Amino acid sequence: MSNPESVDRETVDRNGRLATPDTGRGRGVVVLCESGCEALLGEACGRLARHGFVAFAPVLPASEDAAIQDDERAAVDAAIHALFCQDATDGAQVGVLGFGRGGRLALDAASRGARVGAVVMFGGAPPAGEANSWDAVEGPVLAVFAEKDAGFEEGRASALEEGLQTAAVPCEVQVASGATPEYLDPARPDHYDAVAARASWDAALALFRAELGWRTIPPSRPRRDTSTTRSRSA
Repeated sequence: MSNPESVDRETVDRNGRLATPDTGRGRGVVVLCESGCEALLGEACGRLARHGFVAFAPVLPASEDAAIQDDERAAVDAAIHALFCQDATDGAQVGVLGFGRGGRLALDAASRGARVGAVVMFGGAPPAGEANSWDAVEGPVLAVFAEKDAGFEEGRASALEEGLQTAAVPCEVQVASGATPEYLDPARPDHYDAVAARASWDAALALFRAELGWRTIPPSRPRRDTSTTRSRSA
């Protein structure tokens, strides 16, 4: 097994957080989470970059509505486009990883054919009775639920798995035994579970490597650049 790469750049601006590996290039992964999860987003983007991916976590609009809103979809689509526009991003598809509601947004993006090659959902099972059409999902889905997540306890995780299988979407549903929904967040030491988090991240990274492609390059010493995130025209 190769050693993780170092993070070359991690920039934060009004559009979101971007982290790139020290190799300067990599496959792209969009990271989705509601506002107020800065530590979790920093951990996620940094981890992805250390493992050779270009990670972008956009600022998402706030929503109190149970249903996914048009402005949320627009923000996710814009994030995917922005990631493709980064000079550092390789590949014809990106991965999308979401926490909580971000997991729903990740799967929703894939269901709309938004050039998504793989989806990782850390929670975010759709509510019972919500109409879904997942026939257009092209890549596999990994859904990981905390055992004490309401979505798991209410059977929504099982319904998600059944719906994806009916749509012939390759999927895997995992359960973090004994964990609460915050088990992945290092800023929540009362809930953070390092062992369960490591297992969940290992599964997510394995999926992205398999589906997006991954180059094994020896790590180098980390450097930091606080310049403003730049995009080029598509």
